Amino acid sequence: MSRGQWLRIHKYIGLTMAALLLVQALTGILLLYRGPVARTIDPAGMVSHASGPVVSAGTVVTEAEKALPGFAVARLFAPDVEGATYMAEMSDAQGAIRYASIDPAGGKLLRAGSVWAFPVEAALQIHYRLMAGKAGMAVVLLNALGLFAMAVTGLVFWWPRRGPVAKHLAIRWSVAFRLVLRQLHRTVGVVASLLLAFLAVTGMLLIVPELLDGDGPAPRHRAVNAAMIDQGLALAQSTFPDSRLRDFRLTDERLTVNFHAPERNALAVHRVVVTIAAPHIVSATPAEQNRALWMTVLPLHAGNSLGPVGPMLWMVAALALLALSISGPLMWWQARALRRRVPIRKLPA
Repeated sequence: MSRGQWLRIHKYIGLTMAALLLVQALTGILLLYRGPVARTIDPAGMVSHASGPVVSAGTVVTEAEKALPGFAVARLFAPDVEGATYMAEMSDAQGAIRYASIDPAGGKLLRAGSVWAFPVEAALQIHYRLMAGKAGMAVVLLNALGLFAMAVTGLVFWWPRRGPVAKHLAIRWSVAFRLVLRQLHRTVGVVASLLLAFLAVTGMLLIVPELLDGDGPAPRHRAVNAAMIDQGLALAQSTFPDSRLRDFRLTDERLTVNFHAPERNALAVHRVVVTIAAPHIVSATPAEQNRALWMTVLPLHAGNSLGPVGPMLWMVAALALLALSISGPLMWWQARALRRRVPIRKLPA
């Protein structure tokens, strides 16, 4: 395949996917520091005000359901750091989704509403499924495939046949702006290509299992009181007594409880499934025995596997993708405008 063909493939995929890649870059930047960003932009709704005694998770569930009649808590996230709040994901019989944040100190409802009332949660839903369920996830998968293809085709097109690599990455600032833009696009793309390809592959590995799985648990209809939830959580905690609660899913019959397992990696969890009525443990899976693909891939995709430097490096990659998503279409528009301005010469008779 010629260099021109590689370039055409790169260009057409880029123009098709530019808007989606721009969205992925922007939402990805927010999600790299999801908790701190949420608390910074919405302190009234996402920061504990320490106005009372610490309440139990069961009490949080009942307070959230009082605030939104007709909706039942399907999943509850525990505070991840001191000063954070509980975050409840709720659904009704028709499958509509609402969210609520509850102060762990006193159990006061801080905010409730659709996903748009929680900007960082909205960013997560856009980044992962474009707010469109599995259809949106399929589009995100195609977007990741496109990003991988662009990283490969761009690198192949650029690959120097002779001379030092640095020379082929140099930017001549004295030339016209459109040429500077082209050189910047090339250099940023080449330098970031391997990391962007890595993010594309790990993103695909996260999405494909979800697409192949069946639908999630049905909305809960049976009333469950705080004492029943707390009893089930206490039983689950007895299996991993030294681990902090991360979140749990709640159905009519069971609690599926996740505890932080930093001994495996920053995002790994121990999982315990407990029945609610006549509570007993159905299963208990330590993180080191959990074969779920996301538990290995998500820390890689989010940068947590590299410690504090990881999210910073991924931030640079996201900013590079943001720049490429803008500069690529701009270069195409400049080229079209230039062709329109150049007069067509008539051939001699």
